[in-house]
Amino acid sequence: MVLFSQEIYTLISSALSDLEASQASGRSPKNSLSEAHFLGAWVTTAMKQKRFDTITVPTLKAWQSKARSLGKNAGLKDQFSYLQECYNQVLDENKKVQAVNYSQIETLVKQLEAEQWMVNTDLVVGNKLNRHSGGAASLIICEQEMLTHFDEQGILIKPISLYLRGDLQILVKIAFAQNLLLHKITDYKSKVKYHGEFIIYPNNDGDKLPEFPIHAVIEE
Repeated sequence: MVLFSQEIYTLISSALSDLEASQASGRSPKNSLSEAHFLGAWVTTAMKQKRFDTITVPTLKAWQSKARSLGKNAGLKDQFSYLQECYNQVLDENKKVQAVNYSQIETLVKQLEAEQWMVNTDLVVGNKLNRHSGGAASLIICEQEMLTHFDEQGILIKPISLYLRGDLQILVKIAFAQNLLLHKITDYKSKVKYHGEFIIYPNNDGDKLPEFPIHAVIEE
């Protein structure tokens, strides 16, 4: 089974390596316009040649569209470099996915509480839940998921949902410091009123790019 995190890391690393090789040979000048042209064409060629698993196709299409509409302002080189840096943190030394542990979620909760967030892990999220936070930032994780989505060793074995009402980037930054990747399901409407839903997958491996801490070139 092909894992998105590993495949997309291989993809962006290949793109950057191919660009570097082209520049070293003198085929591509070292300027932002030439780099943009090279990576835009590289993405298109990668799709045509089916160079990478189909799980990466939606992401490649988004980058292709971005390159065509924004040209050198698409910032693909900077974006790829930043994504590579982020994945270097969460993948192991062999660039393989790592398990997500219960203790990482516990630390996330404690750090958010220290930031004066209202965090609930003792509520059951059914079809609809209304939880008032009195104006404070709020994070809710279903009690049942906390009890059943980890194995006896504390390893995450099923996706777990986090329901957010607050500053997403604060949550993303603190989660990323714990090597937790959040995948957006919805910004706003979810099973918990006024809360968006984000998922942490086993091994941090979803089927699309997660929410990384804001970087000037990261745009969706």
